[in-house]
Amino acid sequence: MLKKRLIPKLLLKKNKNSRSGFIFLTSNQFKKYKIVGDPISQSKIYESQKADELIILFIEKDKKFDNTNFKILNKISKEIFMPLTIGGGINSVSLAENILEQGADKVSLNTAIFENFKLIEKISLRFGSQAVVASIDYIKKNKDYLIYNNSTKKYKKIDLLNFTKKLENYGCGEILLTNISNDGTSKGLDIEVANKISTEINLPIIISGGCGKASHIVDAFKNSEIEAVSAGTFFAFQDQNLLQARSQVKNSNIQLR
Repeated sequence: MLKKRLIPKLLLKKNKNSRSGFIFLTSNQFKKYKIVGDPISQSKIYESQKADELIILFIEKDKKFDNTNFKILNKISKEIFMPLTIGGGINSVSLAENILEQGADKVSLNTAIFENFKLIEKISLRFGSQAVVASIDYIKKNKDYLIYNNSTKKYKKIDLLNFTKKLENYGCGEILLTNISNDGTSKGLDIEVANKISTEINLPIIISGGCGKASHIVDAFKNSEIEAVSAGTFFAFQDQNLLQARSQVKNSNIQLR
């Protein structure tokens, strides 16, 4: 049985008043944002609290990955010693290569899963499928699932299960599922989708969106085959920190890394 993972998610945006040039934010349904603080300091805190990995997503409107992005990636990778997944504007094999060379272990693709399945395949063939995370942001409307394109800001109706199977066939190594309606609400994770997808495909599944207490994590692990839970608001703002959450999850007889 694979051990489970707890993964803080950091949303980064450029800020001239920050010493690192970026600020760490959390989101609420992808509409409202709250400032947490300096991403380098927060990354160190998460490492001290035994985070298994970090997911760092750059959320600039222009989606341009430039030298300032590389600079902070390099700083974070030198300060912490746990796996890093980096996403935001990755649109070529060469950019993915540069990000991996600067210290990332995986790249997260969002727009590419709509526009360029071949890019997933090319990155997977070049660096291995373990280096490719497909990030799917979705809402459920009636009985349909709509997937959100962070570049165009539009939704697309899709068969979620078949879509994840297609990603698997193109060489994706892991899938990050985020329920936008639950995001930042602390009302609970989407266990229904987690169970549906994780039992049908042979890829590690990370779920995100709505985690408000450690019992939500426990419920997700016990009622689906997911491998990891990622959270922004829960790990950043709750009175219970990541270390305490880990203890509660372990006390529920769930093995963590």
